[in-house]
Amino acid sequence: MITFQTLLVRASVAAIAVSAVTPAIAQEQAPVETSADDATSGVNDIVVTAQFRSQRLQDTPIAITAMDSAMMEARSYTTVTDLTNSAPNVVLKPTTSAFGPGAAIYVRGVGQADTNFAYEPGVGLYVDDVYHGTVFGSQLDLLDLERVEILRGPQGTLAGKNSIGGAVKLFTKKPSGEGGFIEATTGSFDRLDFRGAADFSIVPDKVYVRVSGATRSKEGYLDRLDFGCVNPNNGVFPRSAAAGKDCVIGHEGGTKYTAGRIALRWIATDDIEVNLAASRLVDDSEPSATKLLAISVSPVLTPGVPDRSVFITGAEDYSNYATYTTPAFTDAGGTHDTVVWQPNTRLRTWEASGTVDWNLGPDLALKSITSYQSISGRYGTDFDTTPFGINTGNTTNRHHQFTQEVRLNGTSLSDLLEWTVGGFYYKATSYIEGGSIIAPGAAFSSVFYSDDTIPARSISGFAHATVHVTDRLNLTGGIRYTDDRKDYRFRRLNPFDPSETSYTAQRLIDGAEGNFRGKRWDYRANIDYRLTDDLMVYAQFSTGFRGGGVNPRPFVIEQVVPFQPESLDAYEVGFKSDLFGRAVRLNASAFINNYKDIIFSNTAPTVVNGVVLTPQNATPTNAGDARFKGFEAELTAKPIDHLSIDGSVSYLDFQLTRLGAEGATIAGVTIDSIAPFVTEWKVSAGAQYDFLIGRAGTLTPRIDMAYQSSFFTNADNNPASLVPAYTMLNGRVTWRSYDEDWTVSLAVTNLTDKFYYQNKTRLPIGLVIGTPGAPREWSLTVRRAF
Repeated sequence: MITFQTLLVRASVAAIAVSAVTPAIAQEQAPVETSADDATSGVNDIVVTAQFRSQRLQDTPIAITAMDSAMMEARSYTTVTDLTNSAPNVVLKPTTSAFGPGAAIYVRGVGQADTNFAYEPGVGLYVDDVYHGTVFGSQLDLLDLERVEILRGPQGTLAGKNSIGGAVKLFTKKPSGEGGFIEATTGSFDRLDFRGAADFSIVPDKVYVRVSGATRSKEGYLDRLDFGCVNPNNGVFPRSAAAGKDCVIGHEGGTKYTAGRIALRWIATDDIEVNLAASRLVDDSEPSATKLLAISVSPVLTPGVPDRSVFITGAEDYSNYATYTTPAFTDAGGTHDTVVWQPNTRLRTWEASGTVDWNLGPDLALKSITSYQSISGRYGTDFDTTPFGINTGNTTNRHHQFTQEVRLNGTSLSDLLEWTVGGFYYKATSYIEGGSIIAPGAAFSSVFYSDDTIPARSISGFAHATVHVTDRLNLTGGIRYTDDRKDYRFRRLNPFDPSETSYTAQRLIDGAEGNFRGKRWDYRANIDYRLTDDLMVYAQFSTGFRGGGVNPRPFVIEQVVPFQPESLDAYEVGFKSDLFGRAVRLNASAFINNYKDIIFSNTAPTVVNGVVLTPQNATPTNAGDARFKGFEAELTAKPIDHLSIDGSVSYLDFQLTRLGAEGATIAGVTIDSIAPFVTEWKVSAGAQYDFLIGRAGTLTPRIDMAYQSSFFTNADNNPASLVPAYTMLNGRVTWRSYDEDWTVSLAVTNLTDKFYYQNKTRLPIGLVIGTPGAPREWSLTVRRAF
């Protein structure tokens, strides 16, 4: 067991180790005055709004990773999951094909990988302070951003709803009336991307408009092979007419994506500013790349093929035998024809938002944030990736949400007190519709067409204040009250005749309804003290929660049960420092998080009165209590002109402290189990140097390294759900013209061509699937700024 004292010692050693890459050079540098615009004289400032008002990152007593657009461009980041390489104790991964398009976001071990609307995100995702209430469709493009803020630790009083692990906040560029760019990229797998933005002044000094857009196209890196073609003597499946000479019938992991955004900024008066925005996304990408890793299904489901391992392709092959088809079968409902599902993702989203900033006086300001979002998507699934279609389906998700937030910011007592009070309203209605065929022909088969409705509503009020006791000492406190409600209404129909209910055990679920109601108070107390002008220390206590709900995937009526909210109490200490005349920036934090009613998925067969009702189970269960301990350190350094170095290290320890009665029923879970997606160590490092070549411009090579230790994706810690550790190397060389109007970049990701997994899923039917990361890829980008 690691004590808090040991944790602090490790944090200190790690901070020293991270900083050790520069002092030999930095100690030779004379202190200099540095401006944020002078990139060669010191580390740049980034302004964040984590505490409801604009502050320098170094003045904000919260663990934050912040990046501006230039930093993301230098690292070739294009989507939100790319950010995982730069943020300590943060895991961002594409969800597996089992859950459709989305991003699994975890901060300090807390998050959510399931896109089902019954589950609440564990990490809040925001765009321009607008909350995105679902994991589904959260794999966002980093389009025309000003900055990103990744807040670690519960943000219960600041961000509010479902930010128990932290928050990821994206901020787009506001219209200014001038500037823009156009960019084209080509690369591996027939990649072709276009991005651009343009700013216009409609009414000088009054009304500005900014239009931005992106389109991405790339063929998938995993081949779907025809089993009969690869194995011509298998005796069960003939060669498909769709198979070419290479036996390829399709791909997975490819991209076909278009997004656009228009923003209007109206400076109505000296005191009133209105920002309106609308965005649209059209995504017809292929499903996530999926490999079958293990299969232990009943032999009844694979007639004629006693050795099911033939369906597992080579250990490091980017291939599978997915057909997105269930062959004709006979069961209790009769004889059914072949069912063919769509082997692609279809995602459509649009969003409109409006923000009003009104200075009511020299010490009082009102902010209103209103938004509406609509997300709809369809995705086909072939979990088993075999020609038998053991577990296939097609799901259509729809989500509509409205949010309204109002904040009143003020200062009092001659600026001694800064305060914010406000309220937040969230209303959403979600729908899950689609067919599912699991174990066709078996006695425990589950064949149904769902048409579920999930309405939700949340209301909260909050207050936040900072007292500037002296010019070096600040005391901060916050409080938030939340009232949540969510319902789940089940429909289970016959997929071959939707006018009737399902003919398997799912029929008993039709018409059932589950409900959740919850109320919650959250608190924050923080003290920060500036020991010197360049060194601040802080200590904090904060709380957060994630709302409860109802099991969305019951196989029998006995599994229609609720789960309760999770809650977290966090204790944190940290420091923020600028050293050697701001040539080096070193920030670090250490924390203990006490987690109550942690939720694990129960895969144990459902037994009533000694009778096994079904071997299939995926019920979310409040397993007990746990404790997370860890630390993070982040370094940015400019030891000499034109050289930039950055790095981070994080450690995370997990321990169950109590296994409750319900937790004891979860198959394979013991007091020593480790929660899913807990990555013990993460390390990143990067460096770049600007070579000035006169009027020919600047040549900047950059190298980035990211290491992530292994983690489990299931709470029972079955070895099949272990994602091994890996190290990733990326490189980029950028030429920038003397006037900085033209940029040409050659980038290579996964330089060593490492085969690794981003995610794995173990399914109740007896399947283990994984999402391999992309192999080595190159890209060439040309950008014109204006």
